[in-house]
Amino acid sequence: MMEISQMQYFVEIVQSDCNLTVAAENLYVSQSALSQFIKNFEHQQGVSLFNRKNGRIVNVSDSGMHVYQSALKVLNQYNGLEHVIERESLFQKGTIKIGIHPSYLRFFFNKFIPRFLIENPDAHIEIVEAGTNELQQMLEDNVIHIAVLAPPKDFDTSKYEVHPLVRTEVVAFMGPDHPLVTKRLLKWNHLDSYHYATYNKKDAVYYFVEDKLKENNSTAKQLFTSSSWDYMIETVIYNELIALLPTVYFSMFISRLNQIGVVEKRFEDPIPYIPTLMREKKKHYSKVEDFVFQSIYNNFHFENDTLKYDFLLDD
Repeated sequence: MMEISQMQYFVEIVQSDCNLTVAAENLYVSQSALSQFIKNFEHQQGVSLFNRKNGRIVNVSDSGMHVYQSALKVLNQYNGLEHVIERESLFQKGTIKIGIHPSYLRFFFNKFIPRFLIENPDAHIEIVEAGTNELQQMLEDNVIHIAVLAPPKDFDTSKYEVHPLVRTEVVAFMGPDHPLVTKRLLKWNHLDSYHYATYNKKDAVYYFVEDKLKENNSTAKQLFTSSSWDYMIETVIYNELIALLPTVYFSMFISRLNQIGVVEKRFEDPIPYIPTLMREKKKHYSKVEDFVFQSIYNNFHFENDTLKYDFLLDD
């Protein structure tokens, strides 16, 4: 049988185009260790994993390729098992991993999480910052327990508990002297002669904007993408660049825009953007996970279009 460590050796050798020097560097082992593994395994199991020329490995044999494909599947399952074990260990230790978009973390959770942890010292929270697409994958892979993200249109809600939080939309941010500031509401073709910036491909906003511009046959040109809300917002002050990003409606956010002199313009046909609290549907949750999840939900969901968490409005 091939052990997990041997599978890792073999897969890395194949993925390094049978270059033992490269594979050894990637694995942080000696080249002789890999050579010894190949020699011992082929001798003990009676199977040639590689084709050779003048005694040197040149490529993977047909048998080796079959072994490689099976080993790859086993390693993927093994890595999944490690995630599950880590996840359950965190549960028992009372540690919950929450995946949050950096912008949400700044504008929504900068006060909530510190206050929550001070008031609930037994609830240990680890924050994972990433784009919405990354967070979705982490949630599906059980790397995180809870996520706050804007789910894509094809997200399978049958497997996840889903609670919309703040109702918002993608808007156009621009400098105070931009020609479009005189428009009360924008049409998407108003952007045709301008460049724009938006979140990168790790975030669902990238695809929302791309689809909306195509839908409206807009010739607006993407100048760059970024994961930094602050950077994109501040770049529009000095030129006619437009930042297409989600907005939020509370005083701290508005005062920040006023402070740097950025104008926000909404669209007649906006892209809805609803940060959503999510977790995998299960029959039973740990007490800590359930407590953290319900605390976030109770403080950030809307009731009759009013945000419950008052201190966000009094910044």
